[in-house]
Amino acid sequence: MEIKIAREGERQEQYKKNLGYLAPGFRKRMEALDETEVWEKVEISWNSEGYPVCRYHEEGRSFLINSERPREEAEKWCRNLPVKGAGGIFLFGSGFGYPLFELFEKKQPHTVVILFEQNLYLLKAMLHYFDFEPLFSTGRLILLVGDIEDFSGVFDELFFSIVFVSCTSPVLAFTHAANRNFKSVYQRINNFVFSRLALFVFYIGNDHYDNLVGLFNLLANSRTIIETPSIECLREKYKGIPAFIVANGPSLDKNIDELHRIDGKGLILCAESAILPLLKNKIKPDILTIVERTKYTYFYHFKDVSYPSDMALICLGLVDKRVFPSFPGEKIPVFRNAEAINQWINGYLGDGSAIDAGANVSHLAFELAVLLGADPIVFVGQDYAYGADGITHSRGAVYNEEKGRKSKEQLQAMPIVSVEGNDGSMIPSTKLWKDFRIGLERKIAAHPEKTMINATEGGAKIHGTVCKTLSEVIDTFCNTPLPYPVYGLIAEKRALLNRSEKKENLIRLIQSIDSYILMFRELAQLANKGKLDCCRILRIAEKADEGSRQVLESAYQKNMEIYQRFIDDTLCRSFCQQVVFSSYYHMNHLGFIDTGEKMMEIFKIHHDFFQSLYIVCQSVVVHFEDARGSLKRIQDEYESEATRGVSK
Repeated sequence: MEIKIAREGERQEQYKKNLGYLAPGFRKRMEALDETEVWEKVEISWNSEGYPVCRYHEEGRSFLINSERPREEAEKWCRNLPVKGAGGIFLFGSGFGYPLFELFEKKQPHTVVILFEQNLYLLKAMLHYFDFEPLFSTGRLILLVGDIEDFSGVFDELFFSIVFVSCTSPVLAFTHAANRNFKSVYQRINNFVFSRLALFVFYIGNDHYDNLVGLFNLLANSRTIIETPSIECLREKYKGIPAFIVANGPSLDKNIDELHRIDGKGLILCAESAILPLLKNKIKPDILTIVERTKYTYFYHFKDVSYPSDMALICLGLVDKRVFPSFPGEKIPVFRNAEAINQWINGYLGDGSAIDAGANVSHLAFELAVLLGADPIVFVGQDYAYGADGITHSRGAVYNEEKGRKSKEQLQAMPIVSVEGNDGSMIPSTKLWKDFRIGLERKIAAHPEKTMINATEGGAKIHGTVCKTLSEVIDTFCNTPLPYPVYGLIAEKRALLNRSEKKENLIRLIQSIDSYILMFRELAQLANKGKLDCCRILRIAEKADEGSRQVLESAYQKNMEIYQRFIDDTLCRSFCQQVVFSSYYHMNHLGFIDTGEKMMEIFKIHHDFFQSLYIVCQSVVVHFEDARGSLKRIQDEYESEATRGVSK
């Protein structure tokens, strides 16, 4: 690949041109960087072939980013990478551009390159010297700039875009400078990337049934959504008031009695499974939070459980349909942000307000505390680790009863990992708990303006918090009664609701469901035809002559175009995403299709892909048809109430 180098007098113009390809946030960071400081750190010389050679000066040391023969060095470096057939390449460090150009020379056209460049000075200098238009114009280069906190939001968005399906089996490439001079920096970024990927894979799940359950529950809870205010009614209503997030870790047993001393002078937000220990100890939380969609939430914590009416239930709207009717107090169903099914229903029945909620109920409780304006935010029973003798939860948890035994056994069957405890020792945990803790730490890091206190008095260390005893926290911060109860605020807002607009939106939601039923029926037919075409193509592939090769290549491209139909619509993509990621993983893992055997294998994967898409689309149609009937009955009930003069 020809590398176009900007000469004297061209570099500022070249820099501006390259800058235009960067995302707006990264572009602003480049523009804010002092050019004098850049050229104090970055020194450019020229070799005998006319290529720029970069030397970097930092904290009294000076070193070359590339050798005196940078193109030859990059070619040798790239030779050792399994680039051919790779779906995605994670490139750590730019190496002043040469490794990047070499990758684009050697990789397949479809391969996505995600470049992590932590050093802004090197990047800004590089943008002055090379024309990156040939790389950016392919649409296969994604640049993530700066430290983790600078690009983490963009990385999150990237994962949930269709671009990322090409990266299900990525090649990892560390430039010489990244390995030699910035090793700890890029190791940290690499660790973050794969920790985040593991968490996102957990978010997506591996079961299409989970999506169907979420859809069913959200639609089944439509009446509650219509008849209750949104979470916005509580925003900043408890500014500067301490909030205690109570989870169900083993350490809860040692200080649960201390919670009595809060006595209405702080908010208690209860993570789902901690509710039974609290109620058994006559501790009434202000808010009960839930994120799980399964039936076990109802059977474990609502069936035959008596709740006081002067507390609030604030949970995701996709909880089991029996949960809301089983709770006598005020309630708010919450929509999850950046999740297609939630956004779709929120667009009709909600007011647009939503929160991220995270992967764990404590994440939701934390975000609620932030939304309420609470400060400090105090964690209690938040162990994220085993207690003494392998204890998983507090004594009063349902998991210590027969009906919760299976869930406890599944948790105990997970591999043990060691994590740092609050006392500095290494303690046993699980990867799931560790991922949940890391997720909470990222949320904590996003709110440096608030005081975060870990009053668990045991368990894993939570970065971003300071450790104090619960008694000390209560003595320091719980001095003034709450200005008003949470359930009272919700009741006031509910009394003022004008439901007529929401009822009109219910009609529009039903119409949208009708459109999706037609779409998924068409997609099911398309998937079935694709499956049958793959059977025909596999018979042709057995001939393995030149003529059949052209037919196979044409059929392959056609299939890839058809797949796009299943991901063009955001809601459709949410139902198909597990199948898409799984199938693309197998295709990417197969690598470059350079033999007849691989061509046969790729069409077998396509066949199974279409078969799975057919099953998904058919199941969605069935659930939409059932939901339509339920929503139509709600609409009829509202119309009947209006006729009798009941409705507002």
